[in-house]
Amino acid sequence: MAGWVNLSPYHFARLFRATFGCAPYQYVQEQRLIRARDHLRQSTTKITAIALACGFNDASQFSRAFKARFGMTPSQCRSEAHSSKSR
Repeated sequence: MAGWVNLSPYHFARLFRATFGCAPYQYVQEQRLIRARDHLRQSTTKITAIALACGFNDASQFSRAFKARFGMTPSQCRSEAHSSKSR
């Protein structure tokens, strides 16, 4: 990303953190997790396919990051979303 805006990686990271309040990697990770959560809630696509489509290397990496961010596993999120729809 730093190369896209002609800045050194250090300077880019410093400006990014000042602007968004987090490191570039954290921002990208958050966007991937939000996108994945939306997919889990709205589709029946396999969790592994969602993980890969959202930029994670594998389902276990995705599950760890998802649980750390949202406090539940991807399958729990899906179950919760689908059970609330059927009420």
